[in-house]
Amino acid sequence: MSARFALAPFLAMAAALPVACAAQAADLPMAGPWDMITFEVKSWGRPVSSWRLLHGGSGSWTETVAERGPQAPRYSAVWHEFDAGEEGFGRVVRELSRLPVPAPNPETCADYVTDLPYGTIRLTRGATTVEIAWNSGCMDKDYKAFIQMLKAADSMVAGWGRAGRVLRTEPLQASP
Repeated sequence: MSARFALAPFLAMAAALPVACAAQAADLPMAGPWDMITFEVKSWGRPVSSWRLLHGGSGSWTETVAERGPQAPRYSAVWHEFDAGEEGFGRVVRELSRLPVPAPNPETCADYVTDLPYGTIRLTRGATTVEIAWNSGCMDKDYKAFIQMLKAADSMVAGWGRAGRVLRTEPLQASP
């Protein structure tokens, strides 16, 4: 079963949960327990950054770097390794536990700006992965709040990634 199909029953179950106040957000399924969280950012179909964070806090963060020169820019993917520890993983989970259930749908956005970054967050527990697509071009008030939560988690991990050891650098193919 694909992750997209696995998401529908999860969201239906989560939507049925009684949520009386924001204080209960930590009890929602978004709070985990997760084995792994992955996140990717793209723009115009190209990778911008991505990360993977395991339950114990070890992870990797990848950034796309442009090498400028007299020719057209060449792009490389730079992989960094880091260890945020269990406390770091817990900080990310706490941030993501505030995500609304079900997640807002960017396709129903009323106030939309084109050409802004988009991506996917994946929350994995055992053989089950919940996949949530997002698009920062949606300017609806509730969606902007959703994006801010994703950005907060992404910023935490990017900070650990930038400070981490570079594992490798690989050239990315130019778009046709």
